[in-house]
Amino acid sequence: MKTIERIVVVIDANEDFSNAPDGLPIELRKALRLVKDKEAAEIKLISVGYERYLSHSFRDLGYDYAVLRKEYCDRLKRIMEELVADLKDDGYNISCKVGWAHPRYEMIVKLANEFNADILIQHCRAYAKLEHHHLTHDSWELVRHCPIPLLLVKDRDWGDPLVMMAAVDPMHSHHKPLQMDKMILDAASAFSSQVGGEFHVVHAYADVSRPFAAADKIKAEHEKAFNELVSGYNFDADHLHLLDESPVYALQDYGEEIKSDLIVMGAISRSRIKESLVGSTAEKVLDYIKTDILILKPTVKI
Repeated sequence: MKTIERIVVVIDANEDFSNAPDGLPIELRKALRLVKDKEAAEIKLISVGYERYLSHSFRDLGYDYAVLRKEYCDRLKRIMEELVADLKDDGYNISCKVGWAHPRYEMIVKLANEFNADILIQHCRAYAKLEHHHLTHDSWELVRHCPIPLLLVKDRDWGDPLVMMAAVDPMHSHHKPLQMDKMILDAASAFSSQVGGEFHVVHAYADVSRPFAAADKIKAEHEKAFNELVSGYNFDADHLHLLDESPVYALQDYGEEIKSDLIVMGAISRSRIKESLVGSTAEKVLDYIKTDILILKPTVKI
């Protein structure tokens, strides 16, 4: 992952973020943490609106839906321009774009690609007091279709310094492409260096089929593969973790132990069923883990 200089942030302009400490939505506040050089970095804010009652299918209701839709989009635009104006005054190179589309994710991906973005940032909101972050349809579709690194952020601010986990699978027991783990490690290294922080490399293997081999043999094989993976990097030994636990629980439990702010992981689509399947571990982590998640896609489809 190269230095992040072109950042796209998806903003829900219908959300009330006026009570935020700095008056900014949390996804934008985290995006600003990525900016090391205000002159070199460029930020694009995107807000894509859609309301079914303002669509063409409701034109027979007897009012001018086109006028109401324009008023709706104009309101979104005013909110976005206010955000941009304040940050421009602070020296940021920032612009905004308001669109109307259904499904929204298609326009988001299109605009991010046109902008040649290095990263796309989307906010995932918790449900009520459960603090559970079920992904919306648009978020899931971005996971499936967005070709650039996708940062899904939750409602908790990052610590200073930032603490990250890189979730790897050197045995490729989940059919990951061979270069995916290296991509994850490189991205975690670049991200933590840019923001300022540290990251831990985590491989959990307890869900591998144990009835066919002794536990100590399984551990030895995974330890060998893990050591080979990290051998080309100058990592602190205290930040390398081989865990005898299922990936989801390992990432949750160890993440809480080290107060992790962010997980870097890969997500794959499998052949012709890619529209409905991202990967069992990724799907569980995306909905279950409360920390932010940076999702990378392999360059080769499987």
